Amino acid sequence: MQNDKEIVELIKEAYPLEPRKSFVTETQQTLMKSARRMNRRKRIKHLSLAALGFALCVTASSWFLFFDGGAKLNRSFSTFFDNEPSAGISAGEPYVYIYHTHNQESFTPEGSSGEVIEEKHEAKNISVVGNRLSNLLNEKGINTIHEQKNVSQTLEERGWTFADSYKISREYFTETLEDHKNIELALDIHRDSRKKDETTLKSGNKQYARIVFIVSSSSSRLEENLELAKLFNEKLERKVPGISRGVLVKSKENLQEQNTYNQDLIDQVLLVNVGGVENTLEEEYRTAKVLAEVIKEYIENK
Repeated sequence: MQNDKEIVELIKEAYPLEPRKSFVTETQQTLMKSARRMNRRKRIKHLSLAALGFALCVTASSWFLFFDGGAKLNRSFSTFFDNEPSAGISAGEPYVYIYHTHNQESFTPEGSSGEVIEEKHEAKNISVVGNRLSNLLNEKGINTIHEQKNVSQTLEERGWTFADSYKISREYFTETLEDHKNIELALDIHRDSRKKDETTLKSGNKQYARIVFIVSSSSSRLEENLELAKLFNEKLERKVPGISRGVLVKSKENLQEQNTYNQDLIDQVLLVNVGGVENTLEEEYRTAKVLAEVIKEYIENK
């Protein structure tokens, strides 16, 4: 058996290989075609990566321009995540704006271990009722914004008094209208200072926090605001008789100043007192559910 060295020597002594010219030509053309295909694939890959990078840059720039920077982007995200919308929420612009001029108005029975909390509280206050109402509306497919900014904190930071609260909430309201043109209903949710026997309804085996609507006669849109308040009052009464305490018009005479309660900003603004200082959150939430049903009916029939 021949070893490798012997085989090499035989190859050297053999006749030189002379392939046909046609074979050489065909092989050359095949190799050139393969090279061109490889170069084309590389160019396409590079162009695709460049196009993708350009598209991402344009998209990011447009996104931030549309939202006017990080602040509005953050606000839009908080609108959805803070409200915890359900799968039933409809796409599109928010329709209802919920805010609290007196955001720290609280409920004395809501302390822990029998403790009675103050009438103002940083956490257990009227804003959680607004949040519950917002969630209920979202579940019904009605987009909402529940204002997360803290009026009380802003007053303190500016060194303003409690009487300036409506100036602060007006700023928030105006900013919202600038960002969301489709807002057609705004609710300033408060709680009353009256005692429980006046702010509570017992219907069957359930207790509800009673509602009262307040309209300012100083508003340039008094007629529209008053009509809306009366409509909501009637709808609530049909659902749960006695749940509403009616509509109260605050005239210039019984106002310390000509306070419009921001009801001059759009036609449909309601200042709503839900329950009083001695109501429980359970009673408040029960009433919020009825109010959400009324709002849904109002929007569907608008």
